[in-house]
Amino acid sequence: MFFADRSHLNLITGAQIRAGRAFTRLTAKELAELAGVGRTTVLRAEDSDGVPAATTANLNAIKSALEAKGVIFWENGGLTYDPGKPPQAAGK
Repeated sequence: MFFADRSHLNLITGAQIRAGRAFTRLTAKELAELAGVGRTTVLRAEDSDGVPAATTANLNAIKSALEAKGVIFWENGGLTYDPGKPPQAAGK
């Protein structure tokens, strides 16, 4: 599978997906359902080093689902968790 350089898109990494799912205590199946993607897509994405080899649409769906649960993604690759905060733009 070939993907063009997507570094400018600020996509989440496998480590961020793993951490976000751990913070929210979601199973892979639950996150997949919230994101509208397959369970295998979630598992493969979070097993990746760096940006997963998944479609940009699927990565954005996973990111949005985690943000809706209180995960805040940072541009530097970090994240925080605050279930009481509404979703916000990355790095803010």
